Amino acid sequence: MNKSKINYFNIPYEEQLAMKQAFVKRIFQSERVEAITANPKPMYYRHKVTLSAVMQNNKLRLGQYEENTKTIKPKINHAVQDEMINLVFGSIEKLLNKYKLKAYNPKIKQGIIKHVMIRKSFAYGQYLIVFVTQGNLFPNHQKLIKELVALHPEIVSVVQNIHFRDTPIVLLSNEKVLYGTGYIYDQIDDYRFRMSARSFYQVNPKQMINLYKKALLLADIKTNEIVCDAYCGIGTMTLLASPYAKEVIGIDVSKSSIEDAIYNKQYNQVGNVDFIHDDVEKWLQKAKVKVDCLIMDPTRHGATEIFLKSVLKLEPKRIVYVSCDIETQKRDIDVLLEKYRIDSINPFDMFSYTDHVETITLLSLKTA
Repeated sequence: MNKSKINYFNIPYEEQLAMKQAFVKRIFQSERVEAITANPKPMYYRHKVTLSAVMQNNKLRLGQYEENTKTIKPKINHAVQDEMINLVFGSIEKLLNKYKLKAYNPKIKQGIIKHVMIRKSFAYGQYLIVFVTQGNLFPNHQKLIKELVALHPEIVSVVQNIHFRDTPIVLLSNEKVLYGTGYIYDQIDDYRFRMSARSFYQVNPKQMINLYKKALLLADIKTNEIVCDAYCGIGTMTLLASPYAKEVIGIDVSKSSIEDAIYNKQYNQVGNVDFIHDDVEKWLQKAKVKVDCLIMDPTRHGATEIFLKSVLKLEPKRIVYVSCDIETQKRDIDVLLEKYRIDSINPFDMFSYTDHVETITLLSLKTA
């Protein structure tokens, strides 16, 4: 199946699920593949969206890059984006043009606006807006923000992310809070989570809850066990695992994510959790604790060879591997099979109407 050639909007949803299920089975060649978990909201599910700016007919337009190109196709309303996010993007585009702000053109090194990102809290309906600019200048931003918040009072914070170089990376480390605190909040069960602009948080909140609950069920954590949550982000899984474990250690290389995670630990008054700002592979190499269960949710690039070798040396009894790229997950698991066996592979349709499929694979130590 050549996934990139398929227009999923022409395919009935149930058929999409069957295709993804077959794809997972073909990649793993395993009888351990469970039935795919359908997306509870197949349309309008994305609660984090980034659009890029381009000039068209002397007007700034927002849109997305066409697949495998550097061409931005102007379009605001997308069927997988939350409906209200679509409306807010419409207001932003109008206001950017009202105040005559130009899209940045890397060819001629002119213009200001590169991208606009919106994050929406599922539990509270709050919005965080990020304007990505080339350089510090953002003329009339106070007037623009005042009008924008008047139109959409649910916007609680606006951030300017500042670039001084041409890069495909959307959010760099230099940022300035223009309105509010720079954070929004979400909630899962009894836990409240703070999110900043650059912190990782799943974009599909309804399916995220299903995914995390399944991951914790598979982890089967005992009260005397130590759990390591590698690539922990803002500590979502770390804190959700804490009632079941003796201790949970969350590790992430992102400083902003760990700052949010520490805040979330303190706000939720959780005592048996530690968050560490470090590269996960470096931490694993020097780890002196006996980890019973490893939860790992790396980027779509998967884990490094050093990380995997460190896991084999550490020998946690169980590994819960959450992945948004099944092919890199399969590559990594092939390395881990030296000491582990696959207990179950659990596909989730996290990104409906795309070719992506999320999977949770449970591995157990052969000698356990």
